[in-house]
Amino acid sequence: MHKHTPEISADERDEILSAARDLAKKFDSVGAECDRDNRFPTESVAWYKDSGLVEIAVPKRFGGRGADMLTTALVGLELAKGDPGIALAYNMHQAMVGIFRGNAGMTEEVREDVLTKVARDRQILCGPFSEARAGLTGLADTVAVPDGAGGWRISGKKNWSTLIEGADLIALNATVTDADGKLPEDFREHAAREACFIIPKDLPGVGVDRTWDTLGMRATGSQTLVLDEVPATEGMFAGNFRTGLIGEAEWAAVLFGGVYLGLGEKAYAEALRFVKAKHTGATMSAQDSAAQQIGYVQHALGRMRYELDVADRTLRATGQIAIDQDDAAWPKVARKAKWDVVKVACTEAAISVSEQGLRLASGSGYRRGTLAERLFRDARAGILHSFGTDQLFDFYGRFELGLVG
Repeated sequence: MHKHTPEISADERDEILSAARDLAKKFDSVGAECDRDNRFPTESVAWYKDSGLVEIAVPKRFGGRGADMLTTALVGLELAKGDPGIALAYNMHQAMVGIFRGNAGMTEEVREDVLTKVARDRQILCGPFSEARAGLTGLADTVAVPDGAGGWRISGKKNWSTLIEGADLIALNATVTDADGKLPEDFREHAAREACFIIPKDLPGVGVDRTWDTLGMRATGSQTLVLDEVPATEGMFAGNFRTGLIGEAEWAAVLFGGVYLGLGEKAYAEALRFVKAKHTGATMSAQDSAAQQIGYVQHALGRMRYELDVADRTLRATGQIAIDQDDAAWPKVARKAKWDVVKVACTEAAISVSEQGLRLASGSGYRRGTLAERLFRDARAGILHSFGTDQLFDFYGRFELGLVG
C-alpha cells in the first residue's frame, strides 16, 4: 500500500459522488448571487460539513474515508457543475488534506493532529501561500521570528487566500529568521529557512483584508490574510515548505483539473440547452430556422465535446497513473510539470468551451449576469494557477533541450 492507494470501495465512491451531486444543487442555488455580490457564501460552510465531504481524503487510520486523488478530483468536478467558484474554494481544503497525507516534511505527530481534526471535528483547511511580490514561486517575505520559548511570532500578508472566510485551520509558508526578524540576504539560505505552519484561524493577530474583487471566480472569497505577530507553537510547524509541501504538488494539479473540467461541462450543458431551444423565426432566407440545423453550430458543439472528452480522459488517466505508481519512472526535476499536464489540459478545455459557448449564445449570452457570461469569466482564472500553460510549455521546451536537470 502506498500514499495513492484507494482505501474506499466502489460503493463508498458512488456514495461520495452522490453526496457531491446533492451539494452541487445548493451551490447552484446561490452561485449567481455570490458572483453578482462578490461574496463567499458563508452559509455553505454548514452545508459542506453536513455533506460528509470534509473528511473524504483523510486516511482511514485518522478517522477519514480514505478517498484517492482521482475520486477527490471527481468530487470537485461534480461540485463545479453546481458553481465553479464555490467548488474552487472547497477544492483548496481537499488539496491541503491530500498534500498533508504524504508530506515528508512534517512529523507523524503533526500529521495525525491535523488530519484527525479534519476527520473527527470536520475542521476545514485553507492554504494561502502567495504573496504580492512574486506569487507562489517567490520565497516567503512573511517571517516567523523565534519567541525564545520554542515557538515563533508570524507576521506578513498572503494574497489569494482562498476559503479563508470558511476555514478553521490555515496552512501557510513563512521564513524562519533569527531573533532580529531579518530575512536572509542569500536566496539559497532563504529557501532553506522557508517553512510551513498550520495554525488555527482564531489565533490572536490573524486578520482578513477584504481585497477580493476580480474578473471571475468571485465566489471563492480569496481575500488577503494579514498576520500580525501570530503566536505559533512547535506543534504547528510542518517542515520545510519547498521540499515538503511542494513535493506533493500532484494534489493541487489533479484537483484543480477536476474543478475546471466541471466548469467546462457546465458551460457545454448550457450551450447545448441554448442551441436546442433557439429558433430564429422569419428571416430573409426562411420562415423559421432551428439553430441546431446550422452546420457551424453543429461543428462548434462537436469541437466542445471533443475537447472536454480529451480533458476528462487526461484527468482519469493521471489519477490511475498515481494509483499504479507509474509516476515513479518520471525524472525528479520534471515531476511537477508532468502532474501539471492535467491542470493545463482541463483549464484550457474550460477556457475554450466557455468561449465557444458564449459565441453560440451571441448577443443574448453577452449580457451581464447570464450563465454563459459568468462561466466565460470564471474559466479565465485557470491561466493563473501554477504551472500556467505558458510556464508548462516553457519548462518542457527547456527540459527536452537538456537545459534543466
